[in-house]
Amino acid sequence: MSMSKASVILIVIVLLLISSKEAVSIQPGSRSILRAVSRENKAQADYAVDLNSTNFDVVLRNTPAAHAIVEFFAHWCPACRNYKPHYEKVARLFNGPDAVHPGIALITRVDCALKINNKLCDKFSVSHYPMLFWGPPSKFASGGWEPKEEKSEIHVIDDGRTAERLLNWINKQLGSSYGLDDGKFENEHLPSNISDPGQIARAVYDVEEATFFAFEIILEHKMIKPHTRASLIRFLQLLVAHHQVPKGKCRSACEL
Repeated sequence: MSMSKASVILIVIVLLLISSKEAVSIQPGSRSILRAVSRENKAQADYAVDLNSTNFDVVLRNTPAAHAIVEFFAHWCPACRNYKPHYEKVARLFNGPDAVHPGIALITRVDCALKINNKLCDKFSVSHYPMLFWGPPSKFASGGWEPKEEKSEIHVIDDGRTAERLLNWINKQLGSSYGLDDGKFENEHLPSNISDPGQIARAVYDVEEATFFAFEIILEHKMIKPHTRASLIRFLQLLVAHHQVPKGKCRSACEL
């Protein structure tokens, strides 16, 4: 007796589900199979922030991130659907409470297929999907983009077709070396040994690096006020004075 194509497909789906971790909880019946597949799809959380014409300016104006990427796409576009997993791999590094590199870049997307976003997508001269832009968040919130505009601080990302290429593009802009496999640093995973000179040196270096980058962010966002500048400089001088081997970065910060 021959089987129909539909029967063969159903058997393959059942076998795949049985071999997965979800199989233990599956009960006989097609509805339970569909629920299992649905649960699997929902488990893949999105990291990129969905924006639209009502929250676009507010989110980008108020983000603490120094940079932003905005992807203009259409939900019906096959190329956009294929690109989404790549975009999410990069967004995982920078977005959300578990971001590996928080405060660096806000990764966002706008669905141009929604009528509410028509004017917003026209404002940025979106000509194809997906189309990615890079720039300071405040510039996105206060302006748009034109193809012939030479002095704009918003730039089209011309080589971000895969997660690897997009991250490489970001690294070139920042002078960084982020990787897709980067993990979040957790202090509690490190063994503590106060007699280990190497661990002491690494701890001092980590504090110094964190202080330096925090100072860079403070300067970039013009957060130093006349009445707080003196206190901040004294703190940095104290930090340098108590380093066994003061690094050039902290010394240069104190001289500013």
